[in-house]
Amino acid sequence: MTQIIEHDTLVKLSQERPLVFRAQAAAVLARVPRRFRRDARVLNRSKRTMHDMLTAWRDEWLPRLETITSAHNAIMLQQALREDLLAEASSQQRLIAMMIPVRLEEERLAFAGSQFASKREKKPYQRTLAFARQPIDVCRQQVEDFMRYELYRAVLSEVGVTVVDKRAWGLVRCWQRLRAGRQVKKLRREVTRRLAAIEREMTAIEQERGGLAARLFGLNIDYVTVLAARQEYEKALGRLSKKAAESPAKRLALYEKKTEAIREEYLDTVPGVANLSEAQRAVKEIDSVLLAIFDLDATARNELMSAFKRYRTLTRERDMLRAKLEV
Repeated sequence: MTQIIEHDTLVKLSQERPLVFRAQAAAVLARVPRRFRRDARVLNRSKRTMHDMLTAWRDEWLPRLETITSAHNAIMLQQALREDLLAEASSQQRLIAMMIPVRLEEERLAFAGSQFASKREKKPYQRTLAFARQPIDVCRQQVEDFMRYELYRAVLSEVGVTVVDKRAWGLVRCWQRLRAGRQVKKLRREVTRRLAAIEREMTAIEQERGGLAARLFGLNIDYVTVLAARQEYEKALGRLSKKAAESPAKRLALYEKKTEAIREEYLDTVPGVANLSEAQRAVKEIDSVLLAIFDLDATARNELMSAFKRYRTLTRERDMLRAKLEV
């Protein structure tokens, strides 16, 4: 399940931040030397692949090896040496130190034999035993490196991305360098072209109605909430007498009442408001946008809604495209 999640995460990374994915993939491939890959090819021609062997070592045999190497601290073993072999305290650790390598070698032989028991599998057996005879930390790191190597290779093949593998042979690296260079160049060209088109369209929107759509987006205000407040304002205005409805002071007071919640919510999200003067500047900023919206007729408000949605979509696409060029 974890492998599936990581696979999906890498596919997503290759789509959203392809240059970052390329760099990661190249680093992962470089960690697996040619010798280890050659051993993998030998094992992959047998009944058990390198992946199978490494998984068995990690899941089944590593816990046993760790138990053996921690025998220095085994109280029951020390007690058995003292009671059954009459070993003095000064010689117990020396005896345990002599026993541990013997037991480790027995486990390594047993592991290799459990993977390849047939006489026709002499080479896979020898490669497996050579792997198991390395220090445990080295084996653990090689398992991790190879698992990630296989995962990245699978994703690279799936998404059609080529990277330069430093461990590949010279001619292969030359081909990879050419192909990867073309892919990156094409990516940069397409993204740059689309970014330029987005910037032109956003600039056009920013010039409409004093950039009201862009200002609304920049303040991170919910336009639907503003329209709802505008509707409540119209209803309340309709309930006033004709004289009161024509009074600028009454209309302004009504506006402030219906937009109070919007202003309060906005002020709570504005960073760095430390005093009243800064709060007043923030209120003026949002009021300039709200008042402009309140003064629009129904047609203009609908047009603003379309412009706002389009501006938001363009901004998200622009950010997504910029992420594709991050390294």
